Amino acid sequence: MSEEVIDTQEMRLRLIDLEYKDLSKEELKKEIERIYVEEYGKELSAEIDVFSSSEANSLEGDASGYDGTAIHFQSKENNIDEVYVISQGTQGSKDWKYNMKAMLAGQDISQANATWKFVNEAKRTFESGDSTSVIGLSHSLAHNNNTTAHLLYNSFDDIYSVNGAQLNYYQLYNNNEKFKKAVDKKFSISISESHAIYDLDPDKLKAFAKDYFKDKGENIHQIISEDDPLYAVSGVRGFFTLGDVKMVDTNTDYPGLRSIMDDIPDDVVKDFQELAIQYTTASNRGGTDAAIQDILGVDMRLVNQIDGFWSGAETYITDQSEINKMIGDVNDKLPRLLSQIRSVTTNADVIFQRFVDAGYISANQKELLVTEFTNIQSNLDGIQESISILEDIKFLPNLSGAGLGGNLTAALDIKNHVENIQKSFDKLDTKEFRALLQTIGSGHDITGVLESMSKGNKSYLGTDMVLTATKGKEKIQVNISAAMRMYEEGKSILDDKTTEIKRLQTAIDQEIIQCYKEERKKVMNKIDDMEANPSTCLTILRKHVFFFRLDKSVTNVNVHEEFYPFNHNNMDDKISLLDKSVEKGHTYLDNYRSAIEDLFDEEENIAAIFDAVMEGS
Repeated sequence: MSEEVIDTQEMRLRLIDLEYKDLSKEELKKEIERIYVEEYGKELSAEIDVFSSSEANSLEGDASGYDGTAIHFQSKENNIDEVYVISQGTQGSKDWKYNMKAMLAGQDISQANATWKFVNEAKRTFESGDSTSVIGLSHSLAHNNNTTAHLLYNSFDDIYSVNGAQLNYYQLYNNNEKFKKAVDKKFSISISESHAIYDLDPDKLKAFAKDYFKDKGENIHQIISEDDPLYAVSGVRGFFTLGDVKMVDTNTDYPGLRSIMDDIPDDVVKDFQELAIQYTTASNRGGTDAAIQDILGVDMRLVNQIDGFWSGAETYITDQSEINKMIGDVNDKLPRLLSQIRSVTTNADVIFQRFVDAGYISANQKELLVTEFTNIQSNLDGIQESISILEDIKFLPNLSGAGLGGNLTAALDIKNHVENIQKSFDKLDTKEFRALLQTIGSGHDITGVLESMSKGNKSYLGTDMVLTATKGKEKIQVNISAAMRMYEEGKSILDDKTTEIKRLQTAIDQEIIQCYKEERKKVMNKIDDMEANPSTCLTILRKHVFFFRLDKSVTNVNVHEEFYPFNHNNMDDKISLLDKSVEKGHTYLDNYRSAIEDLFDEEENIAAIFDAVMEGS
């Protein structure tokens, strides 16, 4: 087998990015061929087949939220037989819920299982054999999916990822019996206390997991931005990194978030992790509402019935027993929840100061954050106090005035606390903080990584390739991707225009000329009829000649006809102008191409890129 047909980091990154563009199969093929020409200066010497996860029978009814595309490059002549599986990163709400369940709680591997199923069905669809290379490409959540599938099922020969969500040893422990047994033996965990894994020293567990899977890590290759938020959290408990990693700096104005996250105490991370586990268990039973009820004790069905004072009174009267039960549940569960939240907010001053030290926020912004988070905590405490009042009132006689009034008063207090929390969020919803979040979020993008990989005279603007030419002391940057698109699309438009002009010329010849011939024939038929039946022309004669007697008749008609040739010179002129406009367009594009080619040395092979783009279009 020859080397991988996609063998550069830049080509892989641009290929991964295509997965987010929602292209049709034909559009995807065309984009792959175009990008290949730009990166390699030659046409792709293989046929392309595409298979989408939406077509996979094995994923019918799958609720994990997995999305992916398999691309088969094949050429017997060039000894190419490779399947690239691009698993899509976090997109919608299903993916974020999966993030909670899989990577934070370590409870779920449904998307990794879906990856394994999809890879197998793609291979069957492409009729691939054992010699076919299967290569995983991934970004964000997709790295966790691809690498977990690789560790558990040997799904890939190689994996290339960018800004990936790292492997989670809790996730693997809870879903792989061999690894679980190895961990239990190493750390003396009995069968009855599997939850004890969350009490183990995370550094020791991470070291064990890395050593256990180290052989699989030889086929995992990553590029990670120092500014990626996922990289920032990859040092906390649960996560471990396998394979070779190339670090890049996508935003030199900031140091990245990793050092800030590393300062967060492990017990804070553990509290958040326990919340994620509880959410996972409950939502698996009954969805998000079930998770809210399990964590907070709040029955969303009852809450959604209340939209004002009277509806609240009605709900209290008709569902009092259920409300009392909910009050008891909230009173039982809220203290633990508040304890976990306080462990996070207690460290707010230290955490936000690290953001100040790193240059992400100003001191004033830090004070605002600390103040408003404190206010939020205070209002949560107020909600707990109101719940305690409701807990006391529920023991009063049913439907008593004190019971009803007290309940509604406490409910009103809760409503006020919620409004205060909303006001705090509104104060934090500023242009500056939105810009900060955008800056932090941009560190996760593929485009930032691609732009950081400039070398020689080649750089990137988004996912477009830019080449820099030097003329004297001047440096001229040319967006080659945009230039190729304009050239190809321009030529295509001109070709379409030529086709339309020919259709117009045909219409003139077939429709207008034919119409003239048909009308002339009608006239000739009428003339022949008049000459053959002169008596029928008497009524016509009477219209023009007056005579008293009615015994007049027409005995002979002889028409002297003359038909002038149809003159459509004006249409010919219009067609000529249209033809000239196409010629002018081609001249403009050819001059544009020549100007770009002249900027670069012959070894840049710009002419070959132009030629290959046109041959592939």
